[in-house]
Amino acid sequence: MLLDTGFLVSLFDRRERLHAAATAWLSGQLRPLWSVPSVLVEAAHFLPGWLRPALARTVASGVVSVAAPDAAAYGRIAVLLDKYADLDADWADIELVWLAETTGIQRIATLDVADFGVYRIHGRKRFDIVWPR
Repeated sequence: MLLDTGFLVSLFDRRERLHAAATAWLSGQLRPLWSVPSVLVEAAHFLPGWLRPALARTVASGVVSVAAPDAAAYGRIAVLLDKYADLDADWADIELVWLAETTGIQRIATLDVADFGVYRIHGRKRFDIVWPR
């Protein structure tokens, strides 16, 4: 399962309107949870400072695994950024597309339904947006 910024912000910040939905959804998940460094940076940007340590502790505890791109991955990310240039694609979104291509994971928790409805894994496979529902 891939986690995007909106899900993480909703999960950690009780003031978010989808906080209860994110918490409830996560409690029913048995699959490994994955994200990318740029999603963590975005989430930290949108979270109040006092919640950022909780995000870091969640990753440190292994609840969420983070896959960092290597040099070859950045080549693929560049190709994807070119491909989706007309959408003004978000860097974190494209890192998640790269991660989906690398791992074969197509399920994603994201508020960015419009863009993830367009992005394709290896140019063919659609993302399965599993949260929110």
